[in-house]
Formats: sequence, structure tokens, C-alpha cells
Amino acid sequence: MAGGGGAEAQYVNVKTSVWWDMENCAVPRGCDPHAIAQNISSALARMNYCVAVSISAYGDTHGIISAAQEALSSTGVALNHVPAGVKDASDKKILVDMLFWAVDNPAPANYLLISGDRDFSNALHQLRMRYNILLAQPKTASAPLVAAAKSVWLWTSLLAGGRPLAAGELQQPMESQLLLPKL
Repeated sequence: MAGGGGAEAQYVNVKTSVWWDMENCAVPRGCDPHAIAQNISSALARMNYCVAVSISAYGDTHGIISAAQEALSSTGVALNHVPAGVKDASDKKILVDMLFWAVDNPAPANYLLISGDRDFSNALHQLRMRYNILLAQPKTASAPLVAAAKSVWLWTSLLAGGRPLAAGELQQPMESQLLLPKL
């Protein structure tokens, strides 16, 4: 399960593909969009993920001011517009693109998903059979999603170029807590 250790040797010098669900992990107010790609790369480098990082962001780009869009694009973030109003449209687009990426990029490689949405759980559990799975989540995320990841960051920490959470720091949502009767 997730922890804050460094990269295993087989994943140090391989590609890292970042998949950013902007609906679940938006750019926070006051965050410099020019710094996001560099801070994500720095956080990965701190964990010894040292080779090419590609970042693809998904969401309704009409809801992002043009200056922020330009800042993200100019720093290498590929913005993928997914119109709002269609249930799970961004999630489906990310899933399809993640799976196509696997076809074109044989293991070993790293996937970093930025989301807390349980819709990605099954795909990540399948991908982790061949790939290294990393996760950046909002304050809480689906327990099955977290369980698929080798390392887990809080989204705010990844944005700042920080380290992943240690195993004891992971917050579990209510859906994953087992409620037992008192004896």
C-alpha cells in the first residue's frame, strides 16, 4: 500500500505520465499556475523519479481564466477540454487516454494520477500489475484508489513540490471505515 519511500530501482529512469483530474483537484486560489509543472517534477525528483515527466490535465477549461491556461500550457501541461455537464466525462476521457498510453509505453513506467475519485480504482489496480502507480489526492480519497498507489501525496503538497504522505498519515474516508458493534 501507499507510503512515502523513494522510487524502486526499476522505476527511477523510466517515463512518468501525470493524469490530472481538474474537476477533483482544481488549481487552488493563490497558486501560481506557472509553478505547477515544475513543482510536480520537483516532487517526483525528490522521490528519485528522474526521467521525462508528461502532464495531461482534464476538465472544463472554460472555467479556467485564460492567463492560467496560458501559464499551464507554456510550462508543458497538455490541457484537454472536457465540457461540463456530462456526468463522468472527464473521468472517462482520462481512463481511455491512460489505457492508450499503456499500449504505447510498455512497462516499466510510472503513472501519477491526480484525483480522489473512486472511478479510477479498477483501472489503477489493473495497471499496477505492470506499472508503478502514484497518487495525489484531495484531503480524502476513495480507499480502493489509495490502496492501488505505491506513494500518495496530498494535492496541496504535490503542488508545493513536497513529499508524499507516510503510511500513518493517510486519511481514510468514512466509506472505508469498518463499523463494529460494541460488545
